[in-house]
Amino acid sequence: MSKLYFFRHAQASYLADDYDQLSEKGLAQSRLLGKYLADKKQHFDKIFVGPLKRQQQTYQQVQIIYQQHGLSLPEPTELPGLKEHAGTEGVKLAYPQLMQVPRLKALFEEQVADPGKRHRNTLLIFQYFMDEWTEGRITIPGIESWAEFRQMVKKSLDEIFVQTQKGEKIGIFTSGGTISSITAEALKLDREQRVAAMNFSVRNTSFSTFFYSRGQFNLLSFNELPHLPEEMITFV
Repeated sequence: MSKLYFFRHAQASYLADDYDQLSEKGLAQSRLLGKYLADKKQHFDKIFVGPLKRQQQTYQQVQIIYQQHGLSLPEPTELPGLKEHAGTEGVKLAYPQLMQVPRLKALFEEQVADPGKRHRNTLLIFQYFMDEWTEGRITIPGIESWAEFRQMVKKSLDEIFVQTQKGEKIGIFTSGGTISSITAEALKLDREQRVAAMNFSVRNTSFSTFFYSRGQFNLLSFNELPHLPEEMITFV
């Protein structure tokens, strides 16, 4: 039986021009994750990393901590299919459409008047968009659909299975939406809104673990975060 650890990336630069970049807190979260794993002398037989900067930077910080403890990690294999869904790009393009919804327009106008509410209101608008987008009620030309994302994640998971040998421990550095989709595969969930909603619960640098054996893929734990004190916990 093999054990797969899926790590969500650390805090990225939300609302910045370049979201795909760890914040200072994100770098600190990554180091705390690395220290926790190194202190436990957690061994990994293989490492897979997504193509996004925030995913790779999280792994790199963990790797640095391992080296400082005289430990090593396998050379990572990059899997393009471990990237996040296109919701962040899609919601930006959908804003003219979303502003036709009165309560979303009110949220936008409220944050313009009070910038302190920008974080909360943009998340509320994004949640609405995700509910509509995952059900196909909003389509964005040129943007990968939610259904296409789900198929891509399934394909990447199959690639990991092919490369996983009996009894191995596998580390995978990816994103919240990807972990939600993978969890849905293990639990055989098919309500897409609920699958996407899990994304809002997955905390930065948390890990979810699964057992894989003889074609069976089962959830062991979800969204663990033993390495972060309360003040370091973030969701985006």
